Amino acid sequence: MKVLEINVNAGYHDRENTPITLLIPKNEIGEGIEAAYLNDLDLNKNIPVQFEELEESYAFSWIIDRLEKNLSKKYILYINHDESDVGIDMKLIEKNGRIDILSGDFLITSYIFGGNIAKPYLYPLNAPNGISITEDGPKDHIHHRSLWTAHGDVNGVDIWSEHEGHGYIRHKVFLKRFSGKVFSEIVASNIWISSTGEKLLDEIRRIRIWNISTREWIIDYDVKLISNYTDIILGDTKEAGIISVRVAPTMTVKSGYGRITNSYGGINEEETWGKKAFWCDYTGYLGGEKYGIALFDYIGNPRSPTYWHARNYGLMTANIFGLKHFIKAKPGTGNLLIEKGLEKLFRYRIYIHRNDAVKAKVKEKYIDYIYPPKITYKIK
Repeated sequence: MKVLEINVNAGYHDRENTPITLLIPKNEIGEGIEAAYLNDLDLNKNIPVQFEELEESYAFSWIIDRLEKNLSKKYILYINHDESDVGIDMKLIEKNGRIDILSGDFLITSYIFGGNIAKPYLYPLNAPNGISITEDGPKDHIHHRSLWTAHGDVNGVDIWSEHEGHGYIRHKVFLKRFSGKVFSEIVASNIWISSTGEKLLDEIRRIRIWNISTREWIIDYDVKLISNYTDIILGDTKEAGIISVRVAPTMTVKSGYGRITNSYGGINEEETWGKKAFWCDYTGYLGGEKYGIALFDYIGNPRSPTYWHARNYGLMTANIFGLKHFIKAKPGTGNLLIEKGLEKLFRYRIYIHRNDAVKAKVKEKYIDYIYPPKITYKIK
């Protein structure tokens, strides 16, 4: 059994329901790991911790409930000693070409991947009240699939719309399906193809859903595009988004009750469409209560901060490509080349919240994502 003393410092920011991960090299552990538990010394209680084996290290993840800026919390991590059965189990249930992702008996979302669909996507994406914050296939834009990845010009192939002749993102295999008390994770291998089956791109999609006790879900959504077949140009078009959301009808600005906000303070389509921002939030009403969804662009992404294709009718898309539309640049300026044998990684975080962007502390949650608390440890 190994015992570690862990110190977590908040840094310059207050922290609340903040996911964190500690990486420990395997040679420091010196043994395989079968079990672990974590004791919060400040609260004098055990809290859920989840571990996974990586290539050269072990990753231990948990969620900080609350920590004020400039302060620290202390923990004891017990490895290969399990006395703790705390927290709510998450579950992954596969059926009929979908994986349902639950916290206890609450359905958070489903990853839809099977059958003759144009592309995999998440739907529903349930707010804390159990109503989906997103819409799947609205009549005005049937290709808007709740929360999805797509691009309308992949070497000239349309993998955005569902018009005749469109391309597809096909599911190949799951590389990982993992669930515990702290998070659930799906890693899927997909292939982007034309309508005639021409292979264009391989994709690895990682979706990690953190088990937040308030049901204000935090989802990490990473997309790696791998050019294994030929040079690929992701073309200069607004009809694209490595992460895209279509909100529920009652949440839209068009409904009279919704509001789009970005990291620079822009409001609604007039001030957010075609503008760069580190995050964008869409807030409105579901079942008579105010909820929102925020998308965070990771600072290491290509061309970060991203431009946003955000519309009053309900669309919110991170789009670094459509410069001829957004800033009236020369056509092709927004093209992104992925040479054969190379890859591009895009990382995002999704935050489902109560109230508006200010009350939900969207800005602070973005800081949690890009500047997480600092972790130090020593082995006793």
